[in-house]
Amino acid sequence: MIVGSGHDHTLDWWALGVLIYEMIIGIPPFYHRNQNQMYVLIQQAPLRWPDSVKHGISVSDDAKDLITRLLEKDRKKRLGQKKDVQEILEHPFFKEVDIQAILDKKVKAEFIPQVDQ
Repeated sequence: MIVGSGHDHTLDWWALGVLIYEMIIGIPPFYHRNQNQMYVLIQQAPLRWPDSVKHGISVSDDAKDLITRLLEKDRKKRLGQKKDVQEILEHPFFKEVDIQAILDKKVKAEFIPQVDQ
């Protein structure tokens, strides 16, 4: 999309990878203060993980693998390209998630914020 070559459904999976990375790490992958440089990093740089000791951020191997595969630059190789969401849900990162229970609304949220009406 950055290079103007069009996009397909795998762009959504790229966006999911960005979202998960940012939720865990606290900044977007490929972040740079200079927007043009950030675009170059998105297109050319490998995904990097912060030093866990220096930054106090621990990322599981399954999370790293999921994010890395979602942020695959070649959309034909990106996770989700072949079997869409089913391929992603089959990833080991989701092994302990009962997707059917979520779909059936049988899972209670661990936190529900109090909102003033």
